[in-house]
Amino acid sequence: MKFLNSIFAAIAIVCVAGQPALSVDVVPTVPSEYRVGPGDILKVTVYRAPDYDSVVQVAEDGTIPFSVIGNVKISGMTPSRVAALLEQGLRDGGIFKSPVVNVLVQEYHSKTVSVLGNVSKPGEYSLERGGLRLSDLLARAGATLGEGTGNVSITRPDGATENLVASDIVSGKHDRVAVAGETILIGVPPVFYISGEVQRSGSYPIEPGLTVGRAIALAGGLTPRGSRNKIKITRRKSNQDEASVKAKSSDPIVAKDLVVVGSRIF
Repeated sequence: MKFLNSIFAAIAIVCVAGQPALSVDVVPTVPSEYRVGPGDILKVTVYRAPDYDSVVQVAEDGTIPFSVIGNVKISGMTPSRVAALLEQGLRDGGIFKSPVVNVLVQEYHSKTVSVLGNVSKPGEYSLERGGLRLSDLLARAGATLGEGTGNVSITRPDGATENLVASDIVSGKHDRVAVAGETILIGVPPVFYISGEVQRSGSYPIEPGLTVGRAIALAGGLTPRGSRNKIKITRRKSNQDEASVKAKSSDPIVAKDLVVVGSRIF
C-alpha cells in the first residue's frame, strides 16, 4: 500500500508541476501561411462536386462569389480558413452534409513588393509566403549583391525611407522580412578605375576595405612589365580638383579613384 501511495503522490506532483506548461504552445518555427487579399485569384474545388468548382478573384471589398451562398468576406484569411468558411456555408445552406473544400491561391496580386534599379529582372514580386526576406527578393530580381557596396533604398507604404548597404543584406546583418507595398531600389555600386600595366584595365566595384594591392588583383595582376613601385592614384577632391599621388599596395581605394600602374625599367 505504501508503494502504491508513493506512486500516486509522484503522479500528482508531476501533474501539478506540469500545469503551467499547458498554457505554452511550443511549435516549430515555420513560414506563416499566406493571407489572401483583393486582387488574388483563388481556385476553389469541392470534393466530388465539380459543379461547385470555380476560379474567383477577390474583390476590392475582400469578398468572393461562391455558388448559391453568394458573396463571402474572406480578405485577411488563410486559404485553409477560407476553405473551412466555405464548408460551413455549404453545410448551413443544406447543400452538403460533410463538404470538403480545397482553396489554392492561383495568382498572387494583393501583397507585392517592387524591385527596381540595378537588377536584371525589375518588376513586382509577390509575397506568396510569409517570412520572405529582402535577400530572397533581390536574388529573384537578379541583383548582384555580392559585388561592391551599392546602396539599397527602400520606400515603405507610409512613405518612410530606409537606406541599407547591399553587403549588409548579403551578410544577414541588415536582412529582414519584406513588407507588402515596399519599393526596393538597388543603386549602382560605386566603382574605381585602373589602367596601365595590369592584365585587365577598366572599372571595378568598390569592396569593403579595398586596397591598391586588391585592386591590382581584381584587374588580373601586373603585366610582365608592371611595377609595384610605380603606382599612382588620381583622386577627385571636394572642390572638384584632381590630385595624383604615389601609392603603395596597402593604400586604400575610394570611389572614382583612378589607379595607374607604371612599367619597370629594364
